[in-house]
Amino acid sequence: MKLGQWKRWVLDRFQKEKPLKLVVLLGICGIALIGLSSFWEPGGSEPATEVSGEETEGYRQRLEGDLARIVTAITGEDHPTVVVTLGDNGRNLYASDERQSSQQEKESTSQERETSHVLMEDADGNQYALTVTQKQPEVQGVVVVSRFAGNPVIQEKLLMAVCTALDISSAKVCVTGSG
Repeated sequence: MKLGQWKRWVLDRFQKEKPLKLVVLLGICGIALIGLSSFWEPGGSEPATEVSGEETEGYRQRLEGDLARIVTAITGEDHPTVVVTLGDNGRNLYASDERQSSQQEKESTSQERETSHVLMEDADGNQYALTVTQKQPEVQGVVVVSRFAGNPVIQEKLLMAVCTALDISSAKVCVTGSG
């Protein structure tokens, strides 16, 4: 059968039998939806775990030390007091390997999904998960106590320096004088 004859035969069938049109149209839509569903993954991608308390405490102490050096540079004060409060412990995202299989029977489809962490091994044979992203803990607030904070110009400089260094709003920072 030539292409022109085949095309004419198909068009004749569609003009005469409306239920056939509906079945073919629904079949095409179903195939399109199955194809599009492969682009969406259910749930999250990589598992995230909380950072340990020791790492968080070290991070907080580093921030306080950095801010104390900034206060010293602005005021000349030897030992300013800086307290940083963290809102959480941060998160680590680890690389994961995902295997997915699907089986299709007459009227049903079943999917099986397996996820595992990508493990690395060091020279000593110790295994550890491959970290993709490490999110630092969120800064909840900062208090700076300086004997020079009574001067509005110094107080404003300290406030702006802390806000800029930590990329936080001034509502999260308190600059006050000592004594």
